[in-house]
Amino acid sequence: MRPLSRLGGLLLACAFGFASAQEPSTGSGTGFDPIARRYELGHGLPLGDTGAVLGGYGTISAGDDRDTDWRVGVDSLSAFLWWDNGGSWHFFSETELEDSLVAEPGRFTSKEAEVELERFYVDYTPADALKFRVGKFLTPVGRWNLIHASPLVWTTARPLITETTFPTNATGLMVYGTLPFTANGVEYSLYYSPGTELARDRDIDTFEDAFGGRLVLSPLPHTELGLSYANFEQRQSPDDRKNLYGIDFAWSRWRWEVSGEFHYRVTSSRFEDRDEQGLYVQAVAPLTARWYAVARYETFRRSGAERDINVYLGGVNFRPRPAVVLKAEYSSATDTDDIEVRDGLLFSLAVLF
Repeated sequence: MRPLSRLGGLLLACAFGFASAQEPSTGSGTGFDPIARRYELGHGLPLGDTGAVLGGYGTISAGDDRDTDWRVGVDSLSAFLWWDNGGSWHFFSETELEDSLVAEPGRFTSKEAEVELERFYVDYTPADALKFRVGKFLTPVGRWNLIHASPLVWTTARPLITETTFPTNATGLMVYGTLPFTANGVEYSLYYSPGTELARDRDIDTFEDAFGGRLVLSPLPHTELGLSYANFEQRQSPDDRKNLYGIDFAWSRWRWEVSGEFHYRVTSSRFEDRDEQGLYVQAVAPLTARWYAVARYETFRRSGAERDINVYLGGVNFRPRPAVVLKAEYSSATDTDDIEVRDGLLFSLAVLF
């Protein structure tokens, strides 16, 4: 049996194990932990009567691609801490340990591990139509970036346009809320980042100065339409002002789903080939009560590239519980040049704690 086949079977067994072992306990027999009685997988652990809750998620992946026969890794271990006293003030933080363990042919290491502060902010919410956020938050561009946690998205591989055309985090001030202009309301967010990144991620070309906004409306039943705009400079190119325009959509009904995003970025440079643009379209179909089929097509033109990158992906999801998901997918990419693209067979197990 090939190593990846064995690894896929192991991850499937782990998924079944999580589904059965994490059922809420109601007994009080020998060794019963009263803390466990307050905990349910996917809902976090309340810390006494403080109003604080500890949660998070973890992802283990196994796959092959053009560069290696196989790779197994603990891709992410994220810890959430949020606080809500039932009033207008709220706090949220997310700290992620990336690539804590990596195994490849002839190599087993933890030297690639990095600790990143993904989010750290305080909210003041006096009304649904007017809320304030200050700190480090996910940049409100498109759908994927705002969801992003592995147990909440359908594939292990992330679409290229959701992580290359703009910095995924911003540090600054946001005003957001829901306006009662339609039956379902109109969600909006406006933000400003002065360019001082809180706990800067060395792998991300962060904002030097940025402002932008996002609108989400429901023009049709079971449908959401999002519009995004960002105007920014980045740390590695502070004299090159960029404008990013985005549109995204999602339709879902009867456990079927179709979603997608399109981004187009224009720079202040006089060289037209420095613009970036791309899109993805993704479809999800229920197979049984717990199995889903996923298909996605994406295309991306990176800055300075002569050809578009095209990625074709197909896979399945097994969800024994809402907080546990096993993913298996195969993707094929063309004209990747020197950009890193997940290509080949990939398994992952993601758990929301």
